[in-house]
Amino acid sequence: MRHTASETCEAPESGEPNEANESTLIVDLAGEIRRVEPPGSLTFGRTAQLVVDTNPFMHRVVGRVVWRHGVWWLQNLSSLGRLEVVDPDVTVARSLLLAPGEVSVLVLPATGVRFSAGLARYELVFRLDAMLGPGDVEPATDQSVTATRTFAEVPFSPEQHRLLVALVDSARRHGGRVEASPIVARRLGWTTKKYHRKLDMVCAKLSKAGINGLKGAVGESADHRRDILADHAVVAGLVDETDLRRM
Repeated sequence: MRHTASETCEAPESGEPNEANESTLIVDLAGEIRRVEPPGSLTFGRTAQLVVDTNPFMHRVVGRVVWRHGVWWLQNLSSLGRLEVVDPDVTVARSLLLAPGEVSVLVLPATGVRFSAGLARYELVFRLDAMLGPGDVEPATDQSVTATRTFAEVPFSPEQHRLLVALVDSARRHGGRVEASPIVARRLGWTTKKYHRKLDMVCAKLSKAGINGLKGAVGESADHRRDILADHAVVAGLVDETDLRRM
Protein backbone atom coordinates (compact mmCIF):
# COMPACT_ATOMS: atom_id res chain seq x y z
CA MET A 1 0.00 0.00 0.00
CA ARG A 2 1.38 3.37 -0.93
CA HIS A 3 1.75 6.22 1.55
CA THR A 4 2.77 9.83 1.10
CA ALA A 5 5.72 10.86 3.23
CA SER A 6 3.42 12.98 5.41
CA GLU A 7 1.01 10.09 5.89
CA THR A 8 3.57 7.84 7.52
CA CYS A 9 3.89 8.45 11.25
CA GLU A 10 6.86 10.62 10.30
CA ALA A 11 8.66 11.02 6.99
CA PRO A 12 11.21 8.16 6.91
CA GLU A 13 14.62 9.41 8.01
CA SER A 14 17.85 7.53 8.52
CA GLY A 15 20.10 7.67 11.53
CA GLU A 16 17.93 5.87 14.10
CA PRO A 17 19.52 3.23 16.35
CA ASN A 18 19.44 -0.33 15.03
CA GLU A 19 16.04 -1.89 15.69
CA ALA A 20 14.61 -5.40 15.85
CA ASN A 21 14.61 -7.58 12.73
CA GLU A 22 17.32 -5.49 11.12
CA SER A 23 18.61 -6.62 7.74
CA THR A 24 21.39 -5.59 5.41
CA LEU A 25 19.98 -4.39 2.10
CA ILE A 26 21.69 -5.62 -1.08
CA VAL A 27 21.20 -3.23 -4.03
CA ASP A 28 21.78 -4.72 -7.49
CA LEU A 29 22.05 -2.39 -10.48
CA ALA A 30 22.78 -4.57 -13.54
CA GLY A 31 25.34 -6.57 -11.58
CA GLU A 32 26.80 -3.61 -9.66
CA ILE A 33 26.26 -4.51 -6.00
CA ARG A 34 25.97 -2.12 -3.06
CA ARG A 35 25.32 -3.09 0.57
CA VAL A 36 23.43 -0.73 2.89
CA GLU A 37 23.49 -1.43 6.62
CA PRO A 38 20.84 -0.28 9.14
CA PRO A 39 20.32 2.49 10.08
CA GLY A 40 21.55 3.88 6.76
CA SER A 41 19.99 5.09 3.53
CA LEU A 42 20.88 5.24 -0.16
CA THR A 43 19.68 7.61 -2.88
CA PHE A 44 19.69 6.61 -6.56
CA GLY A 45 19.46 8.64 -9.77
CA ARG A 46 21.65 10.61 -12.19
CA THR A 47 23.82 12.36 -9.57
CA ALA A 48 22.78 10.46 -6.42
CA GLN A 49 24.79 8.21 -4.07
CA LEU A 50 24.15 5.39 -6.54
CA VAL A 51 24.53 6.73 -10.09
CA VAL A 52 22.12 4.77 -12.29
CA ASP A 53 23.03 6.48 -15.59
CA THR A 54 24.11 9.85 -16.99
CA ASN A 55 20.90 10.01 -19.06
CA PRO A 56 19.96 13.76 -19.07
CA PHE A 57 16.26 12.82 -18.96
CA MET A 58 16.75 11.13 -15.58
CA HIS A 59 16.13 13.03 -12.35
CA ARG A 60 19.23 13.84 -10.34
CA VAL A 61 17.67 11.89 -7.46
CA VAL A 62 14.97 9.41 -8.49
CA GLY A 63 14.40 7.75 -5.14
CA ARG A 64 15.80 6.59 -1.84
CA VAL A 65 15.77 3.52 0.40
CA VAL A 66 15.94 4.22 4.13
CA TRP A 67 15.83 2.15 7.35
CA ARG A 68 13.07 3.12 9.79
CA HIS A 69 10.75 1.36 12.24
CA GLY A 70 12.67 -1.90 11.80
CA VAL A 71 12.14 -2.17 8.03
CA TRP A 72 13.44 -0.70 4.77
CA TRP A 73 11.30 1.95 3.05
CA LEU A 74 11.36 3.03 -0.60
CA GLN A 75 10.66 6.69 -1.39
CA ASN A 76 9.91 8.23 -4.79
CA LEU A 77 11.84 11.52 -4.71
CA SER A 78 11.29 12.47 -8.36
CA SER A 79 8.98 15.31 -9.30
CA LEU A 80 7.20 13.57 -12.20
CA GLY A 81 8.04 9.91 -12.77
CA ARG A 82 6.48 6.86 -11.12
CA LEU A 83 8.35 3.95 -9.59
CA GLU A 84 7.01 0.50 -10.45
CA VAL A 85 7.52 -1.95 -7.57
CA VAL A 86 7.50 -5.64 -8.56
CA ASP A 87 8.58 -9.09 -7.39
CA PRO A 88 11.42 -9.84 -9.86
CA ASP A 89 11.41 -13.57 -9.09
CA VAL A 90 7.95 -14.42 -10.40
CA THR A 91 6.95 -15.03 -14.01
CA VAL A 92 3.75 -12.96 -13.90
CA ALA A 93 4.75 -9.72 -12.23
CA ARG A 94 2.34 -7.94 -9.91
CA SER A 95 3.17 -4.27 -9.61
CA LEU A 96 2.58 -1.36 -7.29
CA LEU A 97 3.03 2.17 -8.66
CA LEU A 98 4.54 4.86 -6.44
CA ALA A 99 3.78 8.42 -7.48
CA PRO A 100 6.18 11.29 -6.63
CA GLY A 101 6.34 11.78 -2.87
CA GLU A 102 4.92 8.35 -2.02
CA VAL A 103 6.67 5.66 0.02
CA SER A 104 6.27 1.91 0.48
CA VAL A 105 7.80 -0.79 2.65
CA LEU A 106 10.15 -3.36 1.07
CA VAL A 107 8.34 -6.48 2.24
CA LEU A 108 9.57 -9.21 -0.12
CA PRO A 109 12.92 -11.05 -0.01
CA ALA A 110 13.61 -9.37 -3.36
CA THR A 111 11.96 -6.22 -4.70
CA GLY A 112 12.40 -4.88 -8.23
CA VAL A 113 12.07 -1.13 -8.80
CA ARG A 114 11.56 -0.02 -12.40
CA PHE A 115 11.37 3.48 -13.87
CA SER A 116 11.77 5.33 -17.15
CA ALA A 117 13.91 8.29 -18.23
CA GLY A 118 13.15 9.44 -21.75
CA LEU A 119 12.99 6.28 -23.90
CA ALA A 120 15.21 4.25 -21.55
CA ARG A 121 13.96 1.81 -18.89
CA TYR A 122 15.87 0.94 -15.74
CA GLU A 123 15.54 -1.63 -12.96
CA LEU A 124 17.17 -1.97 -9.57
CA VAL A 125 16.74 -5.04 -7.37
CA PHE A 126 16.75 -4.75 -3.58
CA ARG A 127 17.37 -7.95 -1.61
CA LEU A 128 17.12 -8.43 2.14
CA ASP A 129 20.34 -10.18 3.08
CA ALA A 130 18.97 -11.53 6.39
CA MET A 131 16.57 -13.70 4.35
CA LEU A 132 19.58 -15.88 3.45
CA GLY A 133 20.77 -18.18 6.20
CA PRO A 134 23.93 -20.33 6.30
CA GLY A 135 23.98 -22.67 3.32
CA ASP A 136 21.11 -20.98 1.51
CA VAL A 137 21.28 -20.72 -2.26
CA GLU A 138 22.05 -17.29 -3.69
CA PRO A 139 19.00 -15.41 -5.07
CA ALA A 140 20.12 -15.66 -8.71
CA THR A 141 19.59 -19.42 -8.93
CA ASP A 142 16.48 -21.25 -10.09
CA GLN A 143 16.01 -22.83 -6.66
CA SER A 144 15.62 -19.45 -5.00
CA VAL A 145 12.98 -18.44 -7.56
CA THR A 146 10.93 -21.45 -6.50
CA ALA A 147 11.49 -20.56 -2.84
CA THR A 148 10.29 -17.01 -3.43
CA ARG A 149 7.10 -18.20 -5.08
CA THR A 150 6.43 -20.49 -2.12
CA PHE A 151 7.17 -17.59 0.22
CA ALA A 152 4.27 -15.60 -1.27
CA GLU A 153 1.92 -18.57 -0.97
CA VAL A 154 1.65 -18.81 2.83
CA PRO A 155 -1.71 -20.53 3.51
CA PHE A 156 -4.40 -18.50 5.27
CA SER A 157 -7.73 -19.49 6.71
CA PRO A 158 -10.84 -17.76 5.26
CA GLU A 159 -11.03 -15.43 8.27
CA GLN A 160 -7.33 -14.59 8.06
CA HIS A 161 -7.75 -13.73 4.38
CA ARG A 162 -10.80 -11.59 5.25
CA LEU A 163 -8.58 -9.69 7.67
CA LEU A 164 -5.99 -9.02 4.96
CA VAL A 165 -8.71 -7.78 2.60
CA ALA A 166 -10.09 -5.52 5.34
CA LEU A 167 -6.65 -4.03 6.03
CA VAL A 168 -6.05 -3.22 2.35
CA ASP A 169 -9.58 -1.84 1.99
CA SER A 170 -9.10 0.33 5.08
CA ALA A 171 -5.80 1.70 3.81
CA ARG A 172 -7.42 2.64 0.48
CA ARG A 173 -10.26 4.41 2.29
CA HIS A 174 -7.86 6.25 4.57
CA GLY A 175 -5.14 7.69 2.34
CA GLY A 176 -2.74 4.76 2.56
CA ARG A 177 -2.90 4.20 6.34
CA VAL A 178 -4.92 1.44 8.01
CA GLU A 179 -7.61 2.87 10.28
CA ALA A 180 -7.84 2.27 14.03
CA SER A 181 -8.47 -1.30 15.17
CA PRO A 182 -12.08 -0.78 16.41
CA ILE A 183 -13.10 0.65 13.02
CA VAL A 184 -11.68 -2.26 11.01
CA ALA A 185 -13.03 -4.80 13.55
CA ARG A 186 -16.52 -3.31 13.31
CA ARG A 187 -16.42 -3.46 9.51
CA LEU A 188 -15.57 -7.17 9.79
CA GLY A 189 -18.33 -7.76 12.34
CA TRP A 190 -15.73 -8.86 14.92
CA THR A 191 -14.93 -7.80 18.44
CA THR A 192 -11.70 -5.85 18.86
CA LYS A 193 -10.29 -8.77 20.85
CA LYS A 194 -10.94 -11.19 17.98
CA TYR A 195 -9.46 -8.72 15.50
CA HIS A 196 -6.22 -8.45 17.48
CA ARG A 197 -6.03 -12.23 17.92
CA LYS A 198 -6.37 -12.80 14.16
CA LEU A 199 -3.89 -10.00 13.44
CA ASP A 200 -1.32 -11.57 15.76
CA MET A 201 -1.77 -14.95 14.06
CA VAL A 202 -1.31 -13.54 10.54
CA CYS A 203 1.73 -11.49 11.59
CA ALA A 204 3.32 -14.52 13.27
CA LYS A 205 2.72 -16.65 10.16
CA LEU A 206 4.29 -14.10 7.80
CA SER A 207 7.15 -13.32 10.19
CA LYS A 208 8.00 -17.02 10.20
CA ALA A 209 7.94 -16.93 6.38
CA GLY A 210 10.48 -14.08 6.40
CA ILE A 211 8.53 -10.80 6.26
CA ASN A 212 10.29 -8.07 8.25
CA GLY A 213 8.62 -5.55 10.53
CA LEU A 214 5.65 -7.62 11.74
CA LYS A 215 6.92 -8.68 15.16
CA GLY A 216 7.28 -5.15 16.46
CA ALA A 217 10.07 -3.73 18.56
CA VAL A 218 9.50 -2.90 22.23
CA GLY A 219 7.52 0.33 22.46
CA GLU A 220 6.84 0.36 18.71
CA SER A 221 3.36 1.37 17.59
CA ALA A 222 1.22 -1.39 16.11
CA ASP A 223 0.14 1.06 13.38
CA HIS A 224 3.27 0.29 11.36
CA ARG A 225 2.66 -3.44 11.63
CA ARG A 226 -0.81 -3.07 10.10
CA ASP A 227 0.50 -0.83 7.31
CA ILE A 228 3.34 -3.24 6.50
CA LEU A 229 0.83 -6.10 6.40
CA ALA A 230 -1.40 -4.17 3.98
CA ASP A 231 1.65 -3.40 1.80
CA HIS A 232 2.65 -7.04 1.66
CA ALA A 233 -0.90 -8.21 0.86
CA VAL A 234 -0.91 -5.98 -2.24
CA VAL A 235 2.65 -6.55 -3.50
CA ALA A 236 2.54 -10.33 -2.96
CA GLY A 237 -0.89 -10.61 -4.59
CA LEU A 238 -2.61 -11.95 -1.46
CA VAL A 239 -5.43 -9.44 -2.02
CA ASP A 240 -6.69 -8.37 -5.45
CA GLU A 241 -9.40 -6.12 -6.88
CA THR A 242 -11.94 -8.96 -6.87
CA ASP A 243 -11.44 -9.43 -3.13
CA LEU A 244 -11.89 -5.71 -2.51
CA ARG A 245 -15.11 -5.55 -4.55
CA ARG A 246 -16.53 -8.30 -2.33
CA MET A 247 -15.59 -6.46 0.86
